[in-house]
Amino acid sequence: MPDTLDTPEAVFEALRENHDRPHGLQRTVTAEELVEAAEPFEKPEVLVTALMELMTAYEFTGEHRKAPVVFARLLKLWEDSPGAFSEWEADQVLWRFKWVTTSLLQVPEVPLAVIEAWTGRMRERYEADGHGVQPVAAMRYHVAAHTGSGVDDAYDLWATRPRTRLSDCEACETRAHALYRVRSGEDAAALELWEPVLAGTSSCAEEPQSSQARALLPLVRLGRTDEARAHHLTGYRAVRGKTGMQQEVGLHLEFCALTRNEGRGLEILAENRPLFEASGAPLNRLGFLTGVEVLLARLVADGHADTPVAGPPGRNWTAGELLATVRAEAEQLAGAFDARNGTTAAGDRRRTRLERGPLLEAPLPLGLRTAAARTAAGAAAAAPSVAVPAAAA
Repeated sequence: MPDTLDTPEAVFEALRENHDRPHGLQRTVTAEELVEAAEPFEKPEVLVTALMELMTAYEFTGEHRKAPVVFARLLKLWEDSPGAFSEWEADQVLWRFKWVTTSLLQVPEVPLAVIEAWTGRMRERYEADGHGVQPVAAMRYHVAAHTGSGVDDAYDLWATRPRTRLSDCEACETRAHALYRVRSGEDAAALELWEPVLAGTSSCAEEPQSSQARALLPLVRLGRTDEARAHHLTGYRAVRGKTGMQQEVGLHLEFCALTRNEGRGLEILAENRPLFEASGAPLNRLGFLTGVEVLLARLVADGHADTPVAGPPGRNWTAGELLATVRAEAEQLAGAFDARNGTTAAGDRRRTRLERGPLLEAPLPLGLRTAAARTAAGAAAAAPSVAVPAAAA
C-alpha cells in the first residue's frame, strides 16, 4: 500500500492492492481505513470504489450487521452522483440488493416487515431499470425458507421464472434447488441436482465448498460414503478458519460426530477456535454453534464430559462445560429468530440436527489419524456401535 493516501490515485492504488488480498481480517480492516481515506476528496468516484470494496470484505467475512449500512451510503451516492459509478459499479448496486436481503435475514433484531419492505424496494428498482424479477422471487423464497412460512409457493414462484443477468450464479442457485429437495426428504434428487457443483464443473467464490458441506449427510444416508469422505476432506480445507464460512464449519463438525469421527471433530474444533468470537452473522453463528453442540453432545453421551476441548479463548474447557455454554447461546439465538419470524422454524431445524444419531455402525475411515483422534477419540470410538435410523433432512 502507498506510504501516503493524500491523493485519489494513491487511494485507488491501495484499493487495487487490497482487492487482491484473500478475504480476512487484514483485508477488512484495510478496507475500512481506505473508506476513511477516500472521504475528504471532492471526487465521489474514490468513495464509491472504496465503499464497494468494504462491502465486499464484509460480505465474505460474515460481517452482515455492517454491510447494509455501507450499502445505504452507496445508494445515497447513486442518487446524488450516478456519474461517479463505473458501468460495473452501477451493475453492482443492483446486484447487491440481494446481499442486503440475506444480511438482514442474518440479524434477528431486524423485523421481518423491514426485510419484506426491502424486497419490495428491490423489485421496484429492478423493474424501473428494465430487469426481470426472478432475483426478487429468489430472495422471497430465501425469506420463506428461513421462516418456514409459504415455502412451497415461494419456491414455485422462483423456480418457474426465467433466469436474468442479475440472477445468482448457477452454482449458488443449484445449491438452493438441492436444499429444497433435501428438506423435502429427497436426498437422491438433491444429489442429482448437485452433481455439476460437486464435480467442480460449476463453481464460484462460495462453491463448491458450501454445497460440499451441505451434501455430506445426504451422501452418507444414501451409502455413498466414499464421496462423503472426499467432499469432507476437500470441502473442509476450503472453509477452515473462515468467518464467512462459519455455518459450513459447523456442518463438517456435525458430519464428524454422526460418522463416529469425534476425534477428527475435536481437531476441527481446535483449528477453528477463533470462530467463537465471530458474531457479525448471527444466523450463521447459530449454524456453527449447533454443529459444535452435536459433536459435544456425542462426547458427553458416551461418558467423556471431562475431555478437554477447544472453546472460546481465555480459559480451558471440558466437553461438558462447553456444551452447556454453547447450548445456552444456541437456544437463545434460535428463540430470537423464531420470535422475529413468528414461526418455530429456526428452533425446529436446530432440534432436528440435535436429535440425529450416528448414521453408521462403525467409524467412517477418513484416511487421517489426527492428534485429537489419538488422545481424545479412542474411548469415544470404542463406545458400543448401534445403528440409528437416519433422521429426516
